[in-house]
Amino acid sequence: MLERSQKYKKIGQRLIRNIPDLKWIREMGIRIAYLSSDEEKKKNKRIIHAECTKVDEKYSWCCRYDFFITVYEPNIMDFTEEQIEILIEHELRHVGLDVSGKEPKYYIVPHDIEEFWDIIDKYGLHWSEPEWLKEKRRTKDTKT
Repeated sequence: MLERSQKYKKIGQRLIRNIPDLKWIREMGIRIAYLSSDEEKKKNKRIIHAECTKVDEKYSWCCRYDFFITVYEPNIMDFTEEQIEILIEHELRHVGLDVSGKEPKYYIVPHDIEEFWDIIDKYGLHWSEPEWLKEKRRTKDTKT
């Protein structure tokens, strides 16, 4: 069963208010419905904890939201409150708005990276960067 979640709405609103990178969501009047599902969800044999989906334009006449953020409860049963907040922040970062055309267009922002855990564990997250950028990152890390 799918139902609205005040808990996730409060978390989302707090994150939008407090994280500078997300404040634009409120400023642009983007409407998000926070949903809770009692179903498990998997895709390509991977557990889906939550997902952000854009409301299709053809339904905009009957739906007052621009995006849905759905949390799959069975898949987060062991999450801490901190992990739930991180999950909601992750989903909020998928909210996109393109204002370059005549009309604003909503879209789902893709992930910055796509990689296998084994590659990250073995070679690091930045394995594909050019050497000069890796060196710059190392220099920055030693200064802090």
